[in-house]
Amino acid sequence: RRLVESMGAKGSSPVVEPVAEAKMDAVHVLLLYVLVVMAHVVVILASRSIAIFSGKKKPSEFSPSRFEQDTNFIARVSQSHANCLENIPLFAIVVLANKVVNGPDLTIYAALAFACRCVQIATVVHGFSDDHITVRFMAFVPQLVLIGIMTFVTFTAV
Repeated sequence: RRLVESMGAKGSSPVVEPVAEAKMDAVHVLLLYVLVVMAHVVVILASRSIAIFSGKKKPSEFSPSRFEQDTNFIARVSQSHANCLENIPLFAIVVLANKVVNGPDLTIYAALAFACRCVQIATVVHGFSDDHITVRFMAFVPQLVLIGIMTFVTFTAV
């Protein structure tokens, strides 16, 4: 624990006050989630920019990412990005609502849900075999359960 020295009233001795150290909380986890979603966009934009500037494609030749049926790497990143966009609102609403009502600490639940999301992202980006789909499903279900627990914990704190 760090201590900060401050001056008391005029003529009194210095007062030593503890300073709270930065600690990871559910809002930090939410911000990490946002960064991961943004990383998807960077990868997609970089790929499209390279295709455009190398003359391989015109800007109008790209289909919206969520409609790509291809199984190439960028199509898989696009599908992962769309999937993240479908799920981040639930996660964000619960985390932010909990913060607004000054609810109990959700950090462990949020971190576990985010870890499951990262596993799901990795499997989507890696491929679409039956094994990939099974792992993806096994990573998705705990996310829903954890978001449900976070919702219940926040709801009962109100």
